[in-house]
Amino acid sequence: MINTWVLRTEFDAEGFDYDGAGDYTYTDVDWTEFDTEAEVLKYLRGSIVADSTGKLAKFKTLTEYSETFNLQVFKRIY
Repeated sequence: MINTWVLRTEFDAEGFDYDGAGDYTYTDVDWTEFDTEAEVLKYLRGSIVADSTGKLAKFKTLTEYSETFNLQVFKRIY
């Protein structure tokens, strides 16, 4: 049995429709896989900016990140 942790994030992306609609914005999803829960937390601590000051968010748990930034973390077992 293999355990991994999967981080699901949503982000705004831009596209272009050549058939006349032109530029548009849509929501896309990114899935990132990690070996341990600690790796997910380390990644989030080094990647997510908390506010307009540019300082990184340094929460202690994945739950705090999930609730604050609307992202999801799954434990995958296969």
